[in-house]
Amino acid sequence: MAVERMEMLNLIGQISDMDFISRELVLLGCIHMVNAMHEIDNNNFTISASELNMDALVDVNFIRPYPRDVRIAEVAHQAETLMEAFDLEKAVLPEYAEEDFDFALTSDKVAGMYQRLQAIRDEMAGLDKTLENKRKLHKYFTYMKDIDIRWEDLTGMEYFDFSIGMMPKDNAVKLKNNYSDIPAVLYKVDTLPDRVVVISIAPKSLKVELDRIFNSLSFKKLDVPEDYSGTPREITERLTGEIQGLEAEMAGLRDRIENLKSEYGDEVLRSYSHVKVYEKMEVVKRDAALSTEFFYLAGWIPARKKAELEKRLEPVTSRTQIHYKAAETVGKRITPPTKLRNPVFIRPFEALVAMYGIPSYNELDPTAFVGISYMVLFGAMFGDLGQGLIFLLAGLYLSRVRHRSALGGVLSRLGLSSMVFGALYGSVFGFEEVIPALLVRPMEDINAMLIGAIALGVVLLTTAYIYNLANAIRRRDLKDGLFGQNGLAGLLFYWILITTVLMYALNGTLPVPLPAVIAVLAVLLGVTVVKEPLANLIRRKTPLHDEKVSDYYIESGFGILETILSMLSNTISFIRVGAFALNHVGLFIAFLTMSEMIHNASGVLILIIGNLVIIGLEGLIVFIQGLRLEYYELFSKYYEGSGVPYEPVRLGYRLKRRPFAGRKAAL
Repeated sequence: MAVERMEMLNLIGQISDMDFISRELVLLGCIHMVNAMHEIDNNNFTISASELNMDALVDVNFIRPYPRDVRIAEVAHQAETLMEAFDLEKAVLPEYAEEDFDFALTSDKVAGMYQRLQAIRDEMAGLDKTLENKRKLHKYFTYMKDIDIRWEDLTGMEYFDFSIGMMPKDNAVKLKNNYSDIPAVLYKVDTLPDRVVVISIAPKSLKVELDRIFNSLSFKKLDVPEDYSGTPREITERLTGEIQGLEAEMAGLRDRIENLKSEYGDEVLRSYSHVKVYEKMEVVKRDAALSTEFFYLAGWIPARKKAELEKRLEPVTSRTQIHYKAAETVGKRITPPTKLRNPVFIRPFEALVAMYGIPSYNELDPTAFVGISYMVLFGAMFGDLGQGLIFLLAGLYLSRVRHRSALGGVLSRLGLSSMVFGALYGSVFGFEEVIPALLVRPMEDINAMLIGAIALGVVLLTTAYIYNLANAIRRRDLKDGLFGQNGLAGLLFYWILITTVLMYALNGTLPVPLPAVIAVLAVLLGVTVVKEPLANLIRRKTPLHDEKVSDYYIESGFGILETILSMLSNTISFIRVGAFALNHVGLFIAFLTMSEMIHNASGVLILIIGNLVIIGLEGLIVFIQGLRLEYYELFSKYYEGSGVPYEPVRLGYRLKRRPFAGRKAAL
């Protein structure tokens, strides 16, 4: 339940070791890269000035960026094509990723296999184009199969023009109604779902007029070559044989690809893994700086991973410099990335936090608070044992079957919370007679529900104030931590105000005079007004105001009103928790009433539909309302979310290698 501690890694190695080290960093999978050139230019890169390292110190004067390897894009494309053609799962296999390889040799292997594959694919592409044309002609001649006239006679007439085409059915009706005005002999040879196929024979002298009429009717002439002989039926039979022969050729080409897969499949899997590793190595290298003999790398590493890194780099440790710097010593210009570490039960709620923003490195991780509070809020508003079970099952399905771990994890935990509150409310799919209520039935004690919701809001808001105070201590922010409206002064003001209102409402009197309470509240508000000069005075910083004095106090004066209104509105806003709990019961009562009015099976159907509506529609509304309370009422008190996401260079492994029965071969 914390932001993982990071350290800055500065690494200097010999250029001959660059591939090995970059590969080990990729396989380690935990280095968030930083541009080494930028670090060196800003004098943030650590190079020890020992006699052993003097060469690297001197060589840094000849620094230059790493030149990108332009081969990788083409080789990666070829490897992807091979995997797709052989229908292999695109996965980096651990046993291949961990082995040493020469990328130049891998590139040659991939290119050789790709060329053999591409030769077959080019042949298939040409064959496919021929097949497509033959099938099209077969379809066209099938339209005319009942015409017992040789094709060469139809197309070779000296004074008449023959054509075949199709037009929309509606236009065919118009053509039929105006047949006497058409300067051609027309004959319908086939009917399609939305078109008709027509042949026409017309004098060549009238072709221009006929084309004008056909254009107005959206007549589309079919492109049928004239170099065929025989009747349309005979031509169709010949085309059928040609198509079967071409299909046999295509099947043979597919068999050749299968043979290639059997011959090279395992080598393709190995090469694909090597290429993907090298792609990630290039990501590491692109942030590197080079000199004449050395390369320089910088990045953030989790402190607990340092020993594992050093173990991986043992073969080159004697000629490699590795330096670590704590995040606090790096300087404010460089922000460490934020990596969260939370228990499995809370981890899915990291997605809700990230929707608002990533926690800053020096900020408390709010995931645990968000997870627990959000489950309580959702369960309180949507408490039902049966409907919560549906959410739980849906969440388990999403996370385990659909692999939507974040959404499924959140949904299953919200379902579990809903089930707990359903037991407290005594509600199962809306029915309140099935089990006894362990705590309260919402509709039977409305006041308790609304007051309890406000009390829950007070507890959560107080926790938010404490979080903000802890964050201010971590940042050493005296101004907002002690004197700010969301700091200690604001928390004291809030609790004194809440306690005063509560005691007066319960007893009608206060243990201390009201003017004294008002005076304390006024002093606390005054502290929030003068927080900046007060903090600067304590720190002995001048000037006391960081902006124009009049502007500062005008803004702070309005801040008093905003403080009071926000405290009241934030607290009252939690009344919606009780209101939605009541609404949840009331909505089911409406469906139950409708079902009781129908004394047959339809009544049961109404109850089922009612539960579906409640689960879908109200569940979504409650989900959104819970987020609103988290983001607006609580996050506004303590959370900035301006952190840098932790994005290490790493591979996605399959946990288990799929066996491949093909034999190995080398080109």
